[in-house]
Amino acid sequence: MSGATRTVDLVDAIRIARELDLPRGIVWEALVDADLVSGWLHPVHRLVTGTSPVEFREPDDPAAPAVLEVISPSFGDVRIALIRLDGGTRGESTRLELSVSDEWGRRSEREALWALRLEQLHALLRGHPVDWGSWPRRHRAADAEARAEAALRPAR
Repeated sequence: MSGATRTVDLVDAIRIARELDLPRGIVWEALVDADLVSGWLHPVHRLVTGTSPVEFREPDDPAAPAVLEVISPSFGDVRIALIRLDGGTRGESTRLELSVSDEWGRRSEREALWALRLEQLHALLRGHPVDWGSWPRRHRAADAEARAEAALRPAR
């Protein structure tokens, strides 16, 4: 990603990690490809919106993480590190480490919503995108509220 890199405030960040049994290049596509993102994050909003093209480049050191950092008007400051792991059914798996800003309180609800989003990402990667028409109302309300709060946050 070009331009200045901003890092999620580590003091207030929500942190969640998941291991995915897929190579990190595939996981990366699910983070940035509009069609794939609509299958796990939200049918309208994207992590990467209105930014320069974002592309995956394998780090020079295979042990170094691939990182996506965005400041999203819908989701706040988001940092996702993808760490390559040996093994898995395709010879490589990925550890996804998410850090997302949490400046508005109600941390447990926001953390639960991000955990749900990562479960949806995992399901998408197994071929099961979210059926947004049947997504439970309680998730819709929590998601809309979290995005509305992020949109009102002052620019840094």
